[in-house]
Amino acid sequence: MKFFKNAVKVASAAIMALLLVGCGEKQNKTTVGNDGNTAYQTAISNLETGDNKQAYSELKAVDEKSLSVKAQKLRNNLKYLLAAKKALTGNDVEEAEKNLANLDNVTSPDALVKQIKKVQREYQIIQLANRYYEDVTAYYKAGKYSEAGGSLQALNSLSNSYQAVENLQYKASKYDSLIAQAQNESVSKAESAGSESGYTNARNSKLMSSQYEKATGRDISSADNSEVSSFASSMTNDEVLNSFRTATKIPQEAGDQYYVQETSKDNYQIEIRHTSDSNTQVSNLKGMYQFNSVTKKAKKLNEISGDYEDIN
Repeated sequence: MKFFKNAVKVASAAIMALLLVGCGEKQNKTTVGNDGNTAYQTAISNLETGDNKQAYSELKAVDEKSLSVKAQKLRNNLKYLLAAKKALTGNDVEEAEKNLANLDNVTSPDALVKQIKKVQREYQIIQLANRYYEDVTAYYKAGKYSEAGGSLQALNSLSNSYQAVENLQYKASKYDSLIAQAQNESVSKAESAGSESGYTNARNSKLMSSQYEKATGRDISSADNSEVSSFASSMTNDEVLNSFRTATKIPQEAGDQYYVQETSKDNYQIEIRHTSDSNTQVSNLKGMYQFNSVTKKAKKLNEISGDYEDIN
């Protein structure tokens, strides 16, 4: 009888142990499930404050099986976003482009879409910075000092809050004095020849010169300042310029002067000029562009090859 009672106690203890283990497993599964949901919500909060790395870490720390489909998707998209950001910091534009391509069709959550747009904007600006830096070096070597000076000004107008842009601006700074010296020599020759002064950018504008000659049959060098001023005011289009700057992310710098010519329906040529920082008698060409106001696509003229090349 005693043996039977002991056996019953042992059996009862075993059953209780099994029940506790089962409850424990159920409790653990519930906890893991809650962790997955909590991690997703925490990741969204991190994204809203711009902490993309922490958002990814929150989701990465949770077991794959505990993440919902939307959480897994968010984690994967964050992986691409962080890879693109890292590539841009190292000025690897091609690698950044590959990773951003995987995010082209992302429409939710809103916090993620906002962060993607920020990195896409950074990509565009760094892409521009590289283009301007290449132009500075190429134009200087080719003796195109107006174009080299304008490209240097365009590069320096970009935000140096991005590491890649700051590095390119530093590399290009050595050309500042070289370009200024070459331009000052050309100004001295022009002054000796008795060239007309005033409205430096307008008088040097390719679009202005062409349109003025078509309209008057005369060279713009023979026009007085009031004529130049009047004609320059007719070659602007604020609506097109606002659309152009939004599409290309080219910043408007104080002192920039734009000349706009419609070449066909919805197609425009846009010339940007800015006087030299070291000599106001020198007009720098910051770029000649083609822009379609419907497709929002823009191209920049390569002043050496004569070809227009995509910039966005």
